[in-house]
Amino acid sequence: MKYSDRYIVELSRSAIFDEKPAPPCAKVNWEYIYDKSNEQNISGLLFPAIMKLDKKFLPSDELIRKWNNVMLVTMSVTSRRYNEFIRMCRIVNKNGIKMIGLKGCILRNIYPVPELRTMGDFDVLVDSKSMKDITKIFKDNGYEIINDAFGIICKNSIAYWEIFDTMEEEFRIRPDKYDELFLNNCISKNDATFPEYTYFFAHMIVHMGKHYIREGAGIRNLCDAALFIKKYKDNIDFNKAREICNEQNYSNIYSYIINTVNKWYGIDISGINNIEEKDCDLFMEYTLLNGIFGKQDNTIVSQVAKHEDDSIGGIRKILFPTVKMLDYRYKYLKKMPFLLPIAWIQRIFSAMFRWKYSLKTMAGDMKEAVEFSEERMKWLKELGLRDKH
Repeated sequence: MKYSDRYIVELSRSAIFDEKPAPPCAKVNWEYIYDKSNEQNISGLLFPAIMKLDKKFLPSDELIRKWNNVMLVTMSVTSRRYNEFIRMCRIVNKNGIKMIGLKGCILRNIYPVPELRTMGDFDVLVDSKSMKDITKIFKDNGYEIINDAFGIICKNSIAYWEIFDTMEEEFRIRPDKYDELFLNNCISKNDATFPEYTYFFAHMIVHMGKHYIREGAGIRNLCDAALFIKKYKDNIDFNKAREICNEQNYSNIYSYIINTVNKWYGIDISGINNIEEKDCDLFMEYTLLNGIFGKQDNTIVSQVAKHEDDSIGGIRKILFPTVKMLDYRYKYLKKMPFLLPIAWIQRIFSAMFRWKYSLKTMAGDMKEAVEFSEERMKWLKELGLRDKH
């Protein structure tokens, strides 16, 4: 791992704990750190930590100005989005509907400066019986509504919501069990409702596991885990969380996360039982390599090449997956598997329209997508990240 990569981790550690970072050595590459932090979507978060350094260690004035602008934009955008999140939560609450926030819309509030915890979208869970009313509420408030396999997508110029009526996308084993557990074990604070701490933590690990295995996850995810354990360690039943991760085939991810936040972020993990030792340095290198949710410029990977089967290789796995790989999203395949060719076409065109792909662009990216997929599989094998499914 490069020194500058290690220093990114040091800056992220000092940022989330509002501490002065250790001074960098002479070989630090600030341009590299700036570009990499943009890729990881943590540029705004790192800037206040950087400005705590003595003047002789700071980046160039030009880079500081550029970095400061990123921070200001980040704060403005995330503040506006969160205000919209709270506004809609209040409206939904007044209608007697429970809407459970997941991930960033809740985690932001444990950061020293909540506005610097970026959020691409809002993920929330509702009871399936409430979906019709939720749809009407968002439509009445000016949102465009798009049906999705697990609920609806609601978007306007400010916010992008993924409103689920099931946890099936992430809790692939016994999803009905987790739908019930998440809906019935909640905490409400400041107009927002979220899962009880053990379930929130378990969901965090399962969500990270999904991304580590599919496309890769980033430093921001580790910051979330470190802060959450530090703040709520006494409220989390780690034995139960580990059992959930084991059941969902993410036992290795669970151990990596616990070990990594201990080694790299100084989180006290005493009292957390049954943690298998892992190569945290290699895990951190994989995290730094892949960005916040994988190589996002290679969108064909992110949108099309999901849930691939290791027994299928290259372009075949991207264009022509099996029924087992697609029936989670195209539920008609469970009853009518002979419609698999229709699902292939639907999947490809969904990627094209979502990312404004042309056939020419898609063809040009296909080789890169295959190479990236093969590279990622080597990392998964070396790290032992893919539990048996």
